[in-house]
Amino acid sequence: MKKTKRILVTMLVPVIGLSAAFCAAQQPTATEKSAPTKSGAKDRIVVKGKIAQMNSANYYVQGEDPPDALFIDNPNAKQLKSLMKKGNTVKIEGYRTIGADRLFVEKIDGKKYHGDSKSAVQ
Repeated sequence: MKKTKRILVTMLVPVIGLSAAFCAAQQPTATEKSAPTKSGAKDRIVVKGKIAQMNSANYYVQGEDPPDALFIDNPNAKQLKSLMKKGNTVKIEGYRTIGADRLFVEKIDGKKYHGDSKSAVQ
C-alpha cells in the first residue's frame, strides 16, 4: 500500500507541476488595446458647447460641435458653476475616458484647467 501510494505521488507531482505551468502560461498579457496609453495617444477631443449641471456634483458639456452631452470626469465645481451661470459657449479640450460619454478636461477656452482633486475620476 505504501509503495503504491509513493508511486502514485511520484507520478502526480510532475502532472500537477505541468498543469500549473500551463495555467500560468495561459494568463492574459497586455496588448495594445488593454495596455495603458500615453497621454499623446488618448482619444483627444475638442468640444464647443455650454456647461450644464445634472445634480449638485455632476457637470457635463452640452456640445454644439460635436452635438453630444459629455460628462466631465474631473469637475472643478467653482469654475464650472461660474461658466454655467454665464451661459456662454466655451471651447473645451481634453480626452475621452471611461466611455464615449465621459470627458477629462485639460483646457477651457485655451486656459489650463484643473479639476478638484477630491472629485476627479482616475
